[in-house]
Amino acid sequence: MRVILGSSSPRRRALLNELGIGFDTLSPDADETALPGETPRDYAVRVARAKAESALTIPDTGREPALLIACDTIVTIDGVIIGKPADRGDALRILGMLAGKTHSVISAVALVRVNGLTELRTGAEESRITFKPLGREGLEAYLDSIHYMDKAGAYAAQEHGRHIIERIEGSVTNVIGFPLRLFFRMLAEMGVADALLSPSLKYHPAHRA
Repeated sequence: MRVILGSSSPRRRALLNELGIGFDTLSPDADETALPGETPRDYAVRVARAKAESALTIPDTGREPALLIACDTIVTIDGVIIGKPADRGDALRILGMLAGKTHSVISAVALVRVNGLTELRTGAEESRITFKPLGREGLEAYLDSIHYMDKAGAYAAQEHGRHIIERIEGSVTNVIGFPLRLFFRMLAEMGVADALLSPSLKYHPAHRA
């Protein structure tokens, strides 16, 4: 089965590679404007679904059989959705808002199975992250150490995360942007897990965290 990752995220590509799944990539467009009254979880699921639906319109995507994967990851605190920073000043403002507090990371996954008929499933996972109470100097030093412009919340758990993160509750791969536990479950629900995953992945730690 052909697998298509509808994402330009190097973190998602790396996680899929670690699973030993061969895949093609593309970068679908989606309107990421939040709707009035939309919850953070609903927003993430809607955007992931929109990315998947957009990818289906790209020529050659519909070659059968295929599985299309699209994701969206957001940071949220007190019900406010925090996206990617506009510039360094905005990144510093965002990190200052999160410093010393606990926030949520929500990653949504949309899977589209194309096999004569089109089947679409969506899901989302949430993790809780507590930041260390760093001051401006510590936050500036952290920004100096990572590529922050393409990251929701202006940080990355996998890039010097120990300098800024005090505690993670929940799935670490969810925080990175591709919740493997959710992904495995959705593959099983769609009946394609055995076709895509090697038997050894039944013991992957993501099944437990």
